[in-house]
Amino acid sequence: MRAHAPSAVTLCCVLSSVAPARAQAPSDFQCRPLTCSSLIPSATVDDATTDDCAYRAGNLWWVDYVAGSLAWSEHRPSKPVIVAVFDDGAYVDHEELRNQLWINDAEARGQPGVDDDGNGYVDDLHGWDFVDDSPDVSPKGACRSRFSHGTLMASLVAAERNNRTGIAAAGSDGARLMILRVVGCHSGVDDKADPKRLIRALDYATRMGARILSFSSHWYATTPELDEAFADIADRPDSPRAAIVVASVPNKGEPGVGYPAAYRFRRIVRAVPIGNEDSISPGTSPAPPGLNLGAPSACVIGAGKPPDGYRVEQGSSNSTAILAGLLAGIWASPPYATLNTDEFLARVVQGRMLKTQRHSKPGTRTPYKDGVPLADACLLETDSRIARVCHLSGAQPEQHQ
Repeated sequence: MRAHAPSAVTLCCVLSSVAPARAQAPSDFQCRPLTCSSLIPSATVDDATTDDCAYRAGNLWWVDYVAGSLAWSEHRPSKPVIVAVFDDGAYVDHEELRNQLWINDAEARGQPGVDDDGNGYVDDLHGWDFVDDSPDVSPKGACRSRFSHGTLMASLVAAERNNRTGIAAAGSDGARLMILRVVGCHSGVDDKADPKRLIRALDYATRMGARILSFSSHWYATTPELDEAFADIADRPDSPRAAIVVASVPNKGEPGVGYPAAYRFRRIVRAVPIGNEDSISPGTSPAPPGLNLGAPSACVIGAGKPPDGYRVEQGSSNSTAILAGLLAGIWASPPYATLNTDEFLARVVQGRMLKTQRHSKPGTRTPYKDGVPLADACLLETDSRIARVCHLSGAQPEQHQ
């Protein structure tokens, strides 16, 4: 029987053994070629016009791996997809994030200290801190003295492209980041996956226009009220709050995937972590059937503590954020920008992405014995916009009218 009580939340990233992850890295460390992944040769660069130094050095292999450059455009989409990042906050002044944030226009034009849009949250410019009930969404307490998980996740969704430093992401052009602090770093109550806090954050995100909700974390206890909140967003037909929930599948040997990945709702898209040689990461928990897509997990460079902090990390958290950014980048692109949530899931995720010719190697346990489809943006490929990974997979360019 399911336990109906708060439970400790688990953030799914773990430190990489790559040397730059352990040291205080200089600002240009992301510009030096790394060789910790064998998924795609590190020299592969699909987009010659992108100047972020980690991309030029071949270190954003994970962008090439998901054909993420196909989601980039010469001009930003007129209506980017808002991605809500549920985590421990983020440093919104980081060079990769400061120009990529969702902005609450009513508060930006309003007066400090006033709830200008009447939504019950004062000065909520880029999101909300549901731990301390504050508009300041930056990490706090012990979080400020350690690597910021939420900052990393936000950067893997939508790091700024072409700022001549750092990284880019599949959602660089098509996503805007709503930062929701739902957990802290202290032992005790701040680290709990508090159901009431999560319900408030879910309500806020969907009311304020988030179309993708990214959960690079999991928990094992829930309540009927929290179940209902997720069901309304992720399963109810014609829900005014409908959104895609991108959920982490943990890979540390846990017996179950935890929530929200454990929900069998139709708008749950699960990120299955992929390691070297197209293999499902060892210890990956069995996921329910549904919209399950493999995405890179190891040897991933992301943003950390500002002003110019970067780090190499591994774990299923990375897979989740990369997948969330990829979905946003595809959804914001001209062929699909007018689709509603269920149309996008049916036409793009179910109709195209799950039918890709690119699959992981078979896993050793059910339900992965046939492998999983690998998330990619190859459906955006045309005769004039190609990605090497799509060519290697044998996929044919799609002709857009």
